Amino acid sequence: MDNEVIKFRHYTWGPLLYSSKITPERVTKVLEICNRAKDSYAHNLAGHLNQELELPALEIFNILNPYFRSYVRCGEETKLLRDLPLMTMQSAWVNYMTAGDFNPPHNHDGALSFVLFLKVPDELKKENEEFKGNSIGPGGIEFRIALLKEPKEYHYSLDSNQFFPIEGEIFIFPAHLEHWVYPFKSKGTRISISGNLVEKK
Repeated sequence: MDNEVIKFRHYTWGPLLYSSKITPERVTKVLEICNRAKDSYAHNLAGHLNQELELPALEIFNILNPYFRSYVRCGEETKLLRDLPLMTMQSAWVNYMTAGDFNPPHNHDGALSFVLFLKVPDELKKENEEFKGNSIGPGGIEFRIALLKEPKEYHYSLDSNQFFPIEGEIFIFPAHLEHWVYPFKSKGTRISISGNLVEKK
């Protein structure tokens, strides 16, 4: 009886949350574009941040497009995506986050969204390492599936994922996926970019 071989399948549900590490050369190119940005984009965003500036969407798209194509391949292989249309980038912006800033729970417009971490100060890394609590902690990002019932009714399922940012790491996800960023107290500027993709016409 104890030697019984049990065969099984499992099914992955929910939105496809993808991550990858972009090359240092691409990080440098994106940072160069960010350094040229001047126009505020805050009026379009939910964040309570020090500075949010508009980026040229097409330039960002051209640098990151291999990762969007990889997202599609991942979706096809995992069977979490079907018949995804060709996409183009509608908007992009850079987030300069300092002590006390935060991004409340929100989602995005369009079909797909992304966040790419460009700079994580050493002071923030240290603050996060010393954090005592059961969330990802200062400077972390959390993704959560919108619940239809009270959380206590979802005892045996996972409805969120939390990550501390790593420089060069990109997350790509459906635009409707709710997410937020926790505030921090340490010195330094946490730099990330985000954007929205829409169906190409």
